[in-house]
Amino acid sequence: MGLYRTDAIVLGHRNIGEADRILTLFSPVKGKIHAVARGVRRPRNHLLGGTQLFTYSNFLIMESRNLDNISQCEIKESFHKIRANLEHMAYGLYFAEMLRASTPIEDKNQELFRFFLKTLYFLQEWGDLELLSRIYEIKLMAIQGFAPEIFHCVSCGENLSGKMRFSPALGGVLCAQCLKKDTKAVDVSREAVAVLRIFIKKPYRELISLDLQENVKKQLKNALYPFILHHLDRKLKTLDFINDINCLKVQTGMTGGK
Repeated sequence: MGLYRTDAIVLGHRNIGEADRILTLFSPVKGKIHAVARGVRRPRNHLLGGTQLFTYSNFLIMESRNLDNISQCEIKESFHKIRANLEHMAYGLYFAEMLRASTPIEDKNQELFRFFLKTLYFLQEWGDLELLSRIYEIKLMAIQGFAPEIFHCVSCGENLSGKMRFSPALGGVLCAQCLKKDTKAVDVSREAVAVLRIFIKKPYRELISLDLQENVKKQLKNALYPFILHHLDRKLKTLDFINDINCLKVQTGMTGGK
């Protein structure tokens, strides 16, 4: 046991005792880790700023048999804009929960860390958060080796043509000849499949101005979320928060992501 220093993003936390908090951190060199910030809920605690949700900080951590203890932290990026906007925070919580659910403890993945950090930067400024969510979902799965098959039929391997459906259970698109392979597969248009391919190939900065028709957005959501649930084998609770906010936007006539 000893001290170690690492950059990390705060993915989540839960309170324990009178003033302590257990953090879920995501580090480029340690992967997902749990550590306790003692006394952090007391006013003016020196750890408070650097342990806020989504904050990217440099941590000095003492190893322990049970829970590692955070000794120091220095903020590198606070991402306060995410926490200051209810809708952006809801999507941030969704992204963080998806990452927590799909990564084992202490599984180092520097590419995944860089991707999530980049996602937070774009989340601060992105207007169409539903679009960002679909991009994040498929890119996250791809980085972890679970990209859906969207270039050939997931069943027979032939080129895609004619009527197509997306099968969350089989992990990709079915061609016209294989539609009966999964009766629960959902309809997807050629345009929707083309958009998924763009999501996989292009970086965030080339997708931020993408303008999709509502029916295409709906197809993407109907395909990707069940696909993620199939791999995670659990429901993501934060999606209810997003749905509540979307209902509120409809009721109040709000539009956009800001």
